[in-house]
Amino acid sequence: MAGNGWVSGICHAEPGLPKLLLLSLERVGVMEPPEYAYREHIAGGTLRCDMMVFVERSTRYPDVDPWFISTTGFRFPDTYRKAARKALRRLRVLYRHHLQRTPMGFFPPAEGRGRTWIARMRGLGREEEDLEDTVSHLSIYLTGLDALCREQSAQLKQLIRGIEKLTQELEEQRTRAANAEYSLAALQAQMQEYENRNGIGGWIEEEEEEPMETHWDKGTQTENEMDRYLPIKKRSIKTEEESP
Repeated sequence: MAGNGWVSGICHAEPGLPKLLLLSLERVGVMEPPEYAYREHIAGGTLRCDMMVFVERSTRYPDVDPWFISTTGFRFPDTYRKAARKALRRLRVLYRHHLQRTPMGFFPPAEGRGRTWIARMRGLGREEEDLEDTVSHLSIYLTGLDALCREQSAQLKQLIRGIEKLTQELEEQRTRAANAEYSLAALQAQMQEYENRNGIGGWIEEEEEEPMETHWDKGTQTENEMDRYLPIKKRSIKTEEESP
């Protein structure tokens, strides 16, 4: 399965529950390995992993149609183990008539433990209990593990909701801070424009007066009149003649 962000993963050979699922499917005649398809995405600021497991039709029991399960986790390595466990419990229900006289009949059913399963566990004789000791203890262990998983999952969901709420509040605070900075920058720009327009807060350069042009007419003006229009340094210096 591919497209829309879904990726096919090879998980059936992984140790633990995926390997147990593969062997259990072979026992009931499903020779094709289960197909794992997953996609990772961010939801509420948290990494999530959606996964589906597809199982083909059994050659030994063709009356059971192909089926699949889906589940959601947080990381891919954790999610495919969770998906394998859910597929095992689904397998236990779909092939219950074919597996009730096999060790898989002691595997916990899909929903809770079930009265039939509890009665079967209690009805084990001493000799049968010794023969199926590993399976029965494994079933009890898995049932207790499921209960612990549900309890911790509920606590984890509560913590995630709290984190998502805090993340949302933090984003809102950042948005308000960015808006405040933008408003402050706009106000400062308006104040600067006002000061520039009205000459406030800066140096005002005075225009330098151009010197007045003067003209001296030798025919009508005397030398003394000319000196009045000349700069002081360029005026002629007169000294009184010494008396003989």
